[in-house]
Amino acid sequence: MFGSLPGNIAGIAYFLIFQILGVLLALLIFHREKLCFTILLGSVIGSFSLQWLPALYAFFLDFSVRGHILALLTMCVIVIAARYAAGKRTFLNGRKITFRIRDILSEHPVLFLLLPLFVLLVLMLLHHTLSYSGGAMHSGQSTYGDMNMHLGFITSIARQKTFPPEYSILPGTRLAYPFLSDSISSSIYLWGASLRIAYLLPMVFALLQVFFGMYTLARFLLEKFGGSARGKSFLAFVLFFFNGGFGFFYFINEGFASENFTRIFTAFYETPTNYVTENIQWHNVICDMLIPQRATLFGWAILFPLLALLFKAISEKKKEYFIISGVLAGGLPLIHTHSFLALGILCAGFLVLDLRLAGRSTAEPEDKRLPLPVRIGLVLAFLLLMSLISWIQLSDEPWEPNRILTIGLFLIIAFIGALFYNLKKGFNKNILYTWGVFLGIVLLCALPQLFGFTFQQVQGENFVRGAFDWANTTDPYLWFCLKNYGILFILTMLMFIFGSRRQIRLALPAAFLWLISEFILFQPNSYDNNKLLLIAYLFFCISLSDFIWETIPRLCGKFVTPIRIATVSAVTVLATAAAVLTIGRELVSDYEVYDSSYLSLCQWIEDSTSPKDVFLTATNHNNAVASLTGRNIVCGSGAFLFYHGINYAQNEADVKIMYENPDMRDKLLAAHNVDYIVVGRYEQADYAIPDLQEMAEKYELVYNRNGIAVFEV
Repeated sequence: MFGSLPGNIAGIAYFLIFQILGVLLALLIFHREKLCFTILLGSVIGSFSLQWLPALYAFFLDFSVRGHILALLTMCVIVIAARYAAGKRTFLNGRKITFRIRDILSEHPVLFLLLPLFVLLVLMLLHHTLSYSGGAMHSGQSTYGDMNMHLGFITSIARQKTFPPEYSILPGTRLAYPFLSDSISSSIYLWGASLRIAYLLPMVFALLQVFFGMYTLARFLLEKFGGSARGKSFLAFVLFFFNGGFGFFYFINEGFASENFTRIFTAFYETPTNYVTENIQWHNVICDMLIPQRATLFGWAILFPLLALLFKAISEKKKEYFIISGVLAGGLPLIHTHSFLALGILCAGFLVLDLRLAGRSTAEPEDKRLPLPVRIGLVLAFLLLMSLISWIQLSDEPWEPNRILTIGLFLIIAFIGALFYNLKKGFNKNILYTWGVFLGIVLLCALPQLFGFTFQQVQGENFVRGAFDWANTTDPYLWFCLKNYGILFILTMLMFIFGSRRQIRLALPAAFLWLISEFILFQPNSYDNNKLLLIAYLFFCISLSDFIWETIPRLCGKFVTPIRIATVSAVTVLATAAAVLTIGRELVSDYEVYDSSYLSLCQWIEDSTSPKDVFLTATNHNNAVASLTGRNIVCGSGAFLFYHGINYAQNEADVKIMYENPDMRDKLLAAHNVDYIVVGRYEQADYAIPDLQEMAEKYELVYNRNGIAVFEV
């Protein structure tokens, strides 16, 4: 748990070697690209390889040091083979490395925000992840929940070495989660590094990959639009990472000195982007995705640079880029399933648009659009339809999920049909050799994961099902959208009416993804659909940045520059106010997650018990035994298991019986292979244990400190 100096050095070195090898490989493959983009891709390849290569060996050798050594040797062989295939080309290939800070900042002004934001998030992660205060471990608001689950995955994979991994909070059940987002930390922890370093180190690199990946994607796309790509990519970066709606109104309506405002910084999850009382559920990317959601973070760390690479492949028709993109995309299901699903839907849309572009007549105007009245009618019809369905769903007789699913599928088919309408001959050998190669590699890599893990997980009735407007069950559709998505919801509707062909073309596949997410839930927790919506929102932000920067000022006629400045300023303030307040709340949040007594217990467990021993404990979400030692407990928190579609009811009931019913205890202890019984403040608070004295006489008391007793069965 606390590691050692040699272990920390070994774990950090192992991680950094993969990063270096990934960069070297990228320098050979992407030798024509700018150095910064190449280094970004190399870092992504390094992280991706560290997630996948040890896992592949673990299927045969368990999650062992031997398997990790073989994984590292395999990565070295890949780099050596690439160097040999490159012939006379060297790693730098004659590139001149210049580092003029003034020139870099001038070319990429987003760094004025990106770098301080990165430092801020690193400091926040350091505070939020197993920070010590008064002998206890603390966390922040956003990490108080899910971090416990991820710590349990990391420690159990590294300590028990079982592969494919199983739940330490429900022994014998295969892990129904994209576990490679945690196994990357297990690979560091395995060498003896501290749990804190193992948890944080990959996340710090992933944050950089997300930030620079998103910026690179936005910059590349906006350069195709023309105009000031520097300013527009800066705006897109701000709009995406500082997302929020009009939720701040509920806190400032009584004044900034009022208790209503100050509770943002004191109450638990009552922020302008997460205020369930008023149905504010458009949660901030930084505070509710990147910091606590490891799968989302590591999924986006691959997805965003991958999308940039894929658009380069489409633009420049480079088959080798499609190949690399296919490998990265094919590995996503066990890193972040939602990113894989979003990528698949987006690629389907962009492929159709690519076919339309390939079949377009050269005489056709570049900016040909539907007539303005038709565009207005389509947007109004969409809003009217969604409002009508919302009215029905809020009535006393709402439609059944299957009917919602049917309506959603009908609209999706209609959307696809509209994309294919009047599609001229666009399929050719070039499409086959690019998109076809990409699809083939993705399927080859992804299908074993999907059939071996993902599809087995989603067979329950709580997974794929019809549901309208994802998390909204109380507000009319337009009101929910307005107060959650804010000014950007209004601007998106205006963009589809008045926007240029390029803006709409970029936003259409995102609209397709958004439409699917409005009618279909893909997991038990409806909240998780925002992991799809946010990918669509990313493309809306990029298109909107061009719309705000170029189109709105031109629509206003004269005084383009002053209007641009005023528009950008007003939109930025209105769009980011809620996020800024939420980030402020997250900065000052502090909660005790493991007290000193349970930390001492965990240290004893690591020193005195076997990694595969089973403990009977309470089912609290911050269960130190499961999270910090990697040992199995009979049953963990339903807050984790339910949303993974796992049936844990019997184990949960058995835990209660074993604590409260002495007559049935021994039989159930044997059935669950329990080795130790823990009785501490959580156990005594949750269960009425009638025979503590008799337990001390019947079982051997092997630990008794700080109000916690452990009996060996």
